Formats: sequence, C-alpha cells, structure tokens
Amino acid sequence: MSQKRTIVLSMALACSVPMVASATDAHREANFTGPLVTPAVNSMPAGMFNIEPYLIHTNTRGSYDNAGGRKERKPTVRQWQVAMPLTYALTDTQFVQLTLNASRTSGDGLHSDGMRMGDSAIRFQQRLRGPDADGGGLVLALALQQRLPTGKYHHLDTNPLNGTGNGAMRTTVAFGAQQLHWLDDGHALRWRTQLAWSPSPGRIRVRDGSVYGTQSGFRGQARLGQAWNASIAAEYVLDPRWVLVGEAIWNRASAVTLHGNAGDGSPVAHRLAPSQEFSLAPAVEYHFSPNLGLIAGVQFTVAGRNTADYVAPQVALNMVF
Repeated sequence: MSQKRTIVLSMALACSVPMVASATDAHREANFTGPLVTPAVNSMPAGMFNIEPYLIHTNTRGSYDNAGGRKERKPTVRQWQVAMPLTYALTDTQFVQLTLNASRTSGDGLHSDGMRMGDSAIRFQQRLRGPDADGGGLVLALALQQRLPTGKYHHLDTNPLNGTGNGAMRTTVAFGAQQLHWLDDGHALRWRTQLAWSPSPGRIRVRDGSVYGTQSGFRGQARLGQAWNASIAAEYVLDPRWVLVGEAIWNRASAVTLHGNAGDGSPVAHRLAPSQEFSLAPAVEYHFSPNLGLIAGVQFTVAGRNTADYVAPQVALNMVF
C-alpha cells in the first residue's frame, strides 16, 4: 500500500521545471537547462514561455522497511510517465507554471488501462533577488504550489495499477537559492537548492479500492500528514554546449491514517507509517542553442524508510520561446 503511494509522490517531484538560461561576461559563456528535480530559482524575461516535456521510466525494484532495510521485489513494477511543465513569465521577477502528466504502469502480470492522467500542479514563484550582470551573484526566490487531484485514486475496481494520484489538494511553500561561479579556467559552476514544506491537506474521501490499499465496498476517509522536501544540485560547464549535473534529494512524508468500514460493515482503522527517501540524480545537458537544451539522466534511491526502492532514467527537452 505505501509503495504505490511513494511512486505517485516521487513522480510528482520529478516534474519540477528547470528553465534554459544563459550567462555571459566579456570572454565566457555558459548555458543551462537546470537539473532534473530541483526547480528553477531565476526567472525569465516578461512574456517568455518555457515548455519541457519529460519522458520517465521508473523501475520499482524493491522497498525499504521501517528500519531502513532493503527488500527486493520480483517481478518489478514499471511505469512510463510523460510529464509536461508549462511556464509563463508574468514579469521579469514572477512566473506561473502548470504541470500535467500521464502514466502507464505494469507489474505482476497486470497493467493499467492505457495512459492515465495523474495529479497536476500550479506553481507561482516570486524572485526576491536577481543575479549580477555577468550572471553571478546569489539568486533567491519564494514559491507557492498547489497540487490538484486530477489523477484517479479510488473507485479502482479490481486494478490497483489504475491509481495515479492521492486525492489531496496539497499546498507547498518553497524557498530556493542558486549562484553561478566563474572559475579561473574559464569554466563555470552553478549550484541550486530548494527547501519545501507542505501542511496536512486534511481528510480525503475514500471509496472502494484505492491507492491506500482499501478494497471494494470500503467507505471512509484518509488523512495525510505534513511533507518536506530538500534538494541540492550542481551544474559544471564543460563548454557552451555540454554541462555535467549532480543532484541529491530528500523527501519525507508523515503518517497516513485510514478510517472507515469494509464492505461487510466491519470497522477499519489503519495507519501507514511515515516515510522518507534519499535519492541521487546525475545527468548531462546538451545545448543546441541558448533557448534549446536536452537533459538526460537517472534518479535512483540510495536509502529510505517505508518507501519504494526505484531507478528512474529520464530525458527532457527544454524549450524557451
């Protein structure tokens, strides 16, 4: 039950948009798409539009128990996901972003009924401090994101793989920072970080089979707790076209409590233990131009508790208009 919930949450985090950006001084040039997971901190000029379709293949190969021990899962659960972050710059310091996604999951001889829409998200971000003229200097931003329960999470009948959301209207507050450093050898290094917190979204109505492990005939509610996220990334510029990326991500979700009645009328009271995961996401960027870049890499767990152990190769094409 908790493993399916973890897949949904981790994929939502992977949809954060890094926007193509360039920085120059009199003798040096650096282009960036941004890392795979940590969201953009700087803003685009007013009126510009960014689109970055992702293709993600997640292979859930095991799980971590409450003590952090890893257990293999055979057969594995595989998921293909297409994520589409769309970003529009309202002003030179503000942007709004809509992220849509759909996925197809298979495992244990079953598969979801085709590509199914997942939860969506709307993000508004205000830059608090901008870069220097050469692209250096500390950049700071504050963001507010609203998750929309557009993915199916209950009334799943006999196929739990059709669950693509968690049913919650979750609000997230995030603070981001980044800085570009020009190195003496002519290369550049840019680091980026985000800290995010989500309060409890309250109770969610649950009916029949669901992503919370309930069965047909169930009538009740689930209550999700708070969630936290922290990530840090570094991008090292080899030349104006090639960039190497390293990234570390931490996610934590509080316990989920489930209350209601089973199909035979018997009471149900269940608790999904708090979960956390640590993952890494190395990648490489290639830039066709300052406004068109490709990033390819893989996100994989290295430790966790009550969560899935997965590896997720992914590729995204970042376009600015």
